[in-house]
Amino acid sequence: MLRNIWFQKRGKIFTCIFITLIVFLWLGIYGINFAQSPSPEEVEKMKSIQIINPHPPFSLRLWLDKERGAVYVPGEKIKISFQVSQDSFVTLYNYDTGGRVKIIFPNQYSPHNFVRAGQTYSVDGLIDPNTRAGMEYVQGFATSKSILITDKEQNLISKEFMPEVNKDYKNFTSTIRSIIVSQPPIAWVSSNLLGYTVMPITPPPPPPANYGRIIATSQPQGSKVYLDNVYKGVTPLNLDRVTSGQHHIRLAMAGYQDWSNYVSISPSRTTTVSADLIPLAVYGSISIYCNQGNAKIYLDGSYQKTTSANKSVELKNVKQGYHELLITKDGYQKWENTILVTTNQTYMVSAYLVPEINYNGSIAVYCNVSGAKIFLNGTYKIATLSSQPRILEEITEGQYEITLTRDGYRTWVQDIWVYAGETNSLYVDMNKIEY
Repeated sequence: MLRNIWFQKRGKIFTCIFITLIVFLWLGIYGINFAQSPSPEEVEKMKSIQIINPHPPFSLRLWLDKERGAVYVPGEKIKISFQVSQDSFVTLYNYDTGGRVKIIFPNQYSPHNFVRAGQTYSVDGLIDPNTRAGMEYVQGFATSKSILITDKEQNLISKEFMPEVNKDYKNFTSTIRSIIVSQPPIAWVSSNLLGYTVMPITPPPPPPANYGRIIATSQPQGSKVYLDNVYKGVTPLNLDRVTSGQHHIRLAMAGYQDWSNYVSISPSRTTTVSADLIPLAVYGSISIYCNQGNAKIYLDGSYQKTTSANKSVELKNVKQGYHELLITKDGYQKWENTILVTTNQTYMVSAYLVPEINYNGSIAVYCNVSGAKIFLNGTYKIATLSSQPRILEEITEGQYEITLTRDGYRTWVQDIWVYAGETNSLYVDMNKIEY
């Protein structure tokens, strides 16, 4: 009897172990990140969210800006990156702790969801400050046609950065599943399911009596904090046991302007110091040599100066980064290029201006009488003057028929070939009609 009971219990134990291994194997296959083991309810939620193509023709991979077991707090920034192995239309959905579903890609900053294979894209967001603690998920789909973003979704995206599309993830999953699985298996793929934990912010305990506290934050994080010129650490930073009274606080970070201020500390009170650091303006220069003098130089559409035919001219204090450089001169083709200016470096430019090509020609008509009408391929142009030629301009290269007529004179007709950039001369001697 005891032996039978042992075998029954051993069978149950093996069954539990087997189920546990299957769950962990399933989590490992689909790349789900957790700070701790998920509850049975969360496992069931994950299963219902995940829509899997059994024979995926390509791949869509998602990852977070934190390592496996990611934990975020309300109000914290989050970055989700993704990459596909085939050109396709990608749509990403967020399932929050309350079961609501939002579109996070495409969005107002990236309104088009067609992405290229092998390129890395990212979505920068913020954990809702009012969200409750729990698990959030991100699920993505890549399709060969744009079937998930209709006019309705485009309208929502135009009004809100990451709009809510459904309050119940179960209803949404049912709808999206019916759309996705109706497509041929070669036309879609789902991503790995990202999961991360949202933890509430635990307020710090009150500071000791007769002392105050300073909470120092900065954007970006990691700036050095100096209190009364004494280094204390990097942001975000809690400074306990700060004596009451006025103190000088300074935040410093390479590549940014120092931020400083005076703060008054009261006993048993917490003072928050938050600084948005301003990047330092970094500059370089551009040296321009041009084969033509007095050509106008434009930088990012703004006129700067003119070129010199004998020496280079320099544009100083140009901010680091990419710039559009344009050089123009009448009678010459414009020269333009995109250049990268780096800090404390001079970018050398050699611009060779090419004369504009005149693709049209002209005809100079000399005539012995005035008032004769000149026709070009049957179209009247102008009347002759005996004292000077008449010029027919802007004529494209080719063969034309020139006709001159005047009452009392014989009609004069001749074919002529017009060459681009040249003026062809015609000498017409009109004869009177003898009666």
